[in-house]
Amino acid sequence: MKNISFVALAGLLVLSACKNSLGDIPTSAPVGIFTFPTGDAFNGAHTTSPTAYFIDAVNVTIPNSHIINDACQQIAYPGTSSITPLSQIDAGPQVTVGTTLDTVQLLPAAADPNGYVFYRLPAGDSMNIKPGLTAHITIPGATNGFSAFDFDTPTADSLFVQPLTADPHASGDMALTWNQQTPGSTQFVIQMLFNPAATASTPTSQIFCSFNDVGQNTVPGNLADLWRKGSAQRIHAYRWLTTVVGSPAGDADAVVVISQYTTDSTHVVFP
Repeated sequence: MKNISFVALAGLLVLSACKNSLGDIPTSAPVGIFTFPTGDAFNGAHTTSPTAYFIDAVNVTIPNSHIINDACQQIAYPGTSSITPLSQIDAGPQVTVGTTLDTVQLLPAAADPNGYVFYRLPAGDSMNIKPGLTAHITIPGATNGFSAFDFDTPTADSLFVQPLTADPHASGDMALTWNQQTPGSTQFVIQMLFNPAATASTPTSQIFCSFNDVGQNTVPGNLADLWRKGSAQRIHAYRWLTTVVGSPAGDADAVVVISQYTTDSTHVVFP
């Protein structure tokens, strides 16, 4: 089966800003991070290649889709990100992930160049999934390692964005419309890729907007005009959802599930 890469939320763990005092920094915060990436499936059969890793997340910030701050800005494309390796925690010999369509085992792989040990499927493999429905995760845990978990988690639903018009003679705010999932819990992100030059074939910049998943919003006119008057316009969009689960053992361990549905199928209309 085809392996769908997790293309957004770069740098899932980022070093936090300055603390008020040393007492604000926890000595240990065992966290399991799961990613559920899926996206356009032109044959109607959606798949995902979930991954998991378990770390001592001290002094880090983890993305949270429930914290909504509607914003747009122009930034470079594709941009860069850096990752600071964190201490790994053993979570057992395998992790089980199930949906109504499929059940798979994620096995620990060799450490990647950043030092992370991911639990994942064999290279090129994936599992069947129906976007927006529940998945079930079982973590066996390990002695002196991560706690055992057994829980259900929602997943990001399919995303459809209405066509956008790249008319260099137009101006003003640009209206966006898409199918919503769960406002207040899911977020919608759109990357309006373009090249500021009048004639180019490769985007080098983007209007990056993140919105509450209510199904509609607007891109400010000054930013929308940059995209309209550029070249190589493309649209990349996704919705994402985080779920946080506390340890059933009552200890400090926690699991964060980050589910994402990506689409590159939004039409750009050139008048």
